[in-house]
Formats: sequence, structure tokens, C-alpha cells
Amino acid sequence: MREGLKKIVFALFLVLLWTVSSVAAAELKVGDKASDFKLKDSTGKEYSLTSPEFQGRVLSIFYVDPDEKDMNAHVEDALLKDTGLERKTRYKGLGITNLKATALPNFIIKAIVKSKQEKTGAIILLDYDYTLLNLWGLQNDSSNLVVLDKEGICRYIFKGKLPPEEVTKVIEIIKEYQVK
Repeated sequence: MREGLKKIVFALFLVLLWTVSSVAAAELKVGDKASDFKLKDSTGKEYSLTSPEFQGRVLSIFYVDPDEKDMNAHVEDALLKDTGLERKTRYKGLGITNLKATALPNFIIKAIVKSKQEKTGAIILLDYDYTLLNLWGLQNDSSNLVVLDKEGICRYIFKGKLPPEEVTKVIEIIKEYQVK
């Protein structure tokens, strides 16, 4: 009987080890190539990191719980005001709404998305099932910012509210990789 219990404990240990290593492997870090995804906007158009709108561009990606939509509004405002960002060919803002993290009805979310798109000019995608949260190890019920270079390599990641001193750093990183 003791031998059987040892085998069960060992099997549980292996499962736990595999689960922890799988979760750790999923977390995007600076220097990692970002895993691709397929998500749709509010009109049903599908996008991925290889979509023509994003090819050859530095991307600032805001992954946001709709309940926390204004957490990093100061960063959005700073990006909009900066004239050194080459929006026509080298830089694109992308928003991804974490729909599973909120109880807000879809019609309210779509109104928020429309307002943000008009304000920022960013493409905003809808994540119904934690696709990016799971792929990149982002923080749930929050606002996350990821900057990818033209090759899809993570150059910056922040989970939560960016302190003011980080805003300048983000903009400098985007400008640096626009020309690399």
C-alpha cells in the first residue's frame, strides 16, 4: 500500500511540475518573440501580428480589461501628442479588450471601443477567451502595455498602471525601434 501511495504522490508531483513549467514558459519577456494570435475587431474582421496593417511597424499593444480602460490613459495621451512617432509607415497602436474580465454588456463595450478608436486611431480587437492573457502571461483585470519591434520581438512590457517616468521610456523605445 505504501508503494502505491508513493507512486500517486510522484505522479501528482510530475503533473504539478509540468503545469508550473507550462505557465512559466507562456510569459512573454523582453527579448522574446511574441507568439502570434488571431482576434477580431468589433466588425468581425480578423487580425494577427502578420496582418498587413502591422507588418514592418513597431507596435504598442494595450491589453485592457474594459473596467480598467482609463488606467493608462496618460500613456495613450502622451503617445498621441508625440510628433516623433511615424504613424504612416513605422508605428501603429493596437488595443485589445479583455472581454472575459468584465461583466459589462457587449453594447457598452462596443461603445467604449468605438470611442477609443476615434480618440486614438488604434485598431482595437476583442479577446473573448483570454487568448493573449494565456499566450503572453499578461495580468488579468488590469491594463498591460507591450511594445513589439518590427520583427515581433518584445522590447517593453508593463503590467498595471505605468508610473509617469515610464511613459517617456516607452516613447523612447518606440522611437528607437522605428529606425532599427
